[in-house]
Amino acid sequence: MKQKKSTRLLLTALALALCAVPAVHAAMVAQMSLGELTLHAALIARVTVLDVEQESMSLGGSTLPVVAYTLRVDEPFKGSFQTVKDTSVVEVRMLGNLKQSAAAGGVQQVPILPDLPQLQLGRDYVLFTTPPSALGLSSPVGLGQGAFRIYTVEKQEMAANELENAGLFSGPVSYSQLANAIRNELGR
Repeated sequence: MKQKKSTRLLLTALALALCAVPAVHAAMVAQMSLGELTLHAALIARVTVLDVEQESMSLGGSTLPVVAYTLRVDEPFKGSFQTVKDTSVVEVRMLGNLKQSAAAGGVQQVPILPDLPQLQLGRDYVLFTTPPSALGLSSPVGLGQGAFRIYTVEKQEMAANELENAGLFSGPVSYSQLANAIRNELGR
């Protein structure tokens, strides 16, 4: 019985590692250029988050938390998108938990993998996502580097990733500047 449990734990750890290969690779890179983000992304688009659902995935006798995002594609740059009722949409599944881990016995649980960005319902982003793994899981390229939140300042749409665009631009940029830079990288 003990060996069966340790085998299950080993399989779960291995699965997590395999799912996270693009994320782990990206986490080792201090900063990625826009060209690197573009090259490693299977999908690049300006999206609006239509739905966020907590799901789980069974693997090796364990359950992994997964967040499923349904995204409306407002401006496609790279990738394939499906059309539902005249609207382009894409579903992206990421490892993650919408609820924070509670401290158990005064000890805070620390995740094995770095936190993936959590997308907020109704908000706009420019996402650069990895190709789905064999399990159907993706992540933003370079973790927070590949998820640009779109927000408005004095009637101008601005874009910034979790690193405030470090290594890409000198701080937040207008959405149009980011979109043009992406198009240049893609040769359009």
